[in-house]
Amino acid sequence: MAAPLSPVDAGPSADWQATLPAELAEHGTLVHTRPGQALPLTLGGEETVFVVRMATLLFRLTLADNLRQGVTLLYPGDVFRSAFAPPGPGANLVSLTAGEVLRYRYDAFSRLLDTNAGARAYFDMAVARQSARQAIHLAAVGQLDSTQRLVTFLIELATQIGVPASEGRVVFELPLSRGEVAEYLGLNADTLSRIMSRLRNEGLLSQPDRHTVFVKDLTALAALSPASESLMSARRPNMSGPRP
Repeated sequence: MAAPLSPVDAGPSADWQATLPAELAEHGTLVHTRPGQALPLTLGGEETVFVVRMATLLFRLTLADNLRQGVTLLYPGDVFRSAFAPPGPGANLVSLTAGEVLRYRYDAFSRLLDTNAGARAYFDMAVARQSARQAIHLAAVGQLDSTQRLVTFLIELATQIGVPASEGRVVFELPLSRGEVAEYLGLNADTLSRIMSRLRNEGLLSQPDRHTVFVKDLTALAALSPASESLMSARRPNMSGPRP
């Protein structure tokens, strides 16, 4: 059984906890995650469901010749059913950060959805929100130039895991390495580094270390990607702070 949800400081995990039906919190098994931890998609041969409590996860496919591709990122409040993954050993759900997820056996989760309208509404809305983000990501990788792809990714992180900071800035931790970001966006790692340097030089963001990003002007950054407006409409519920 999951431990009761405790209050946390303002941030992404606080937003969805207010909307999570108590029945979902009570019937899930709390799993503490560590960076790089793979979460099994089956439990005793049975399908599983995860609700992200406080973590960022990556769903990744490994193809022939050990080619890896990050497919989608999951944030606090998101859900993942193992049936969302194609069959075969190449599908992996990996925790990128230390945090917590709620795990369920699918048969028990399905019964809960059938008997609790609030749980069903939560699951349906989470899947719809994630599908919208995934569509934006696919469009960005397929149609936008290198700068627009990276900016779209940064806006997604700012709206999903960003926390308002001093002087109207938004701060977040990059959950992926430079190589993983390049893989996720279909970019060359050197190209990615050049674009990040240009954005820093233009005063749009700063990086006190390689993992932390301060967005200094969210409106100006968002203006560089035609996908920003759609991303902002798919933002996590109740995000506070500046809006483009």
